[in-house]
Amino acid sequence: DRDQDQGRDRDRDRDIEVALAQDSPDAKFLTDAVRGDVAEVKMGELAQERGTSEAVREFGKVLVEDHSSAMKKTAELAKDLNVIPPAQPSAEQTQKHDALARLSGAEFDRQFAAEMVKGHQEEIAKYEKQAASGDSKVAKLAEDLLPVLEEHLMVAQRLQSGDQPSSDRTRN
Repeated sequence: DRDQDQGRDRDRDRDIEVALAQDSPDAKFLTDAVRGDVAEVKMGELAQERGTSEAVREFGKVLVEDHSSAMKKTAELAKDLNVIPPAQPSAEQTQKHDALARLSGAEFDRQFAAEMVKGHQEEIAKYEKQAASGDSKVAKLAEDLLPVLEEHLMVAQRLQSGDQPSSDRTRN
């Protein structure tokens, strides 16, 4: 019986440790980052399906590749820090996706570009804040991923302004 009690105590202590880890600023950043990556992968898939212009479809492909890679790195670090990465985007992110999914043609391309500009501006602000937060592995991850987000923002801004963006990684 005593062994069972000690085992339960250990499990309870581990659960408390995980719960505390989930509440830390680093954990919140990691959780939000993974949610953002999941949402961007879904948006990229949507752009590939519904985009009218080649530039929008190509940007969708880049979003899927880059955010899948970022999500893998972020989720691995989260697990290392006893943070459970989410599997789904937030309700707000899902609503934005669903609203875009109802559009088609040039209207889809316009709204998609506008959403990508706004979303990447917000993400860059969060990543910059996290990168400046200190000397942690999470701050380093944020710093490492910032250039990709900044590149996405530039492409989205060119799409929004009507220019045909050319990412260095756009392929035929």
